[in-house]
Amino acid sequence: MSDNKENRQTRTQYKNDYAKNNYDRIALSVNKGKKEELKVHCSKYGYKSVNDFIIQAINEKIARDLEKM
Repeated sequence: MSDNKENRQTRTQYKNDYAKNNYDRIALSVNKGKKEELKVHCSKYGYKSVNDFIIQAINEKIARDLEKM
């Protein structure tokens, strides 16, 4: 059982290290209730996650801004 716990810790540490080295984190605060609204919207429209929705929204907004230039 000790080996299993050590394996989980090793896997978790690997995932954390990978994320730290490959992703930037952005904290996002929204009004109470908006998070649940986003979850429902994302589920209804087939997004993989709220994070997926936010990334797509950011990319679409950047593309529109660049078209204006």
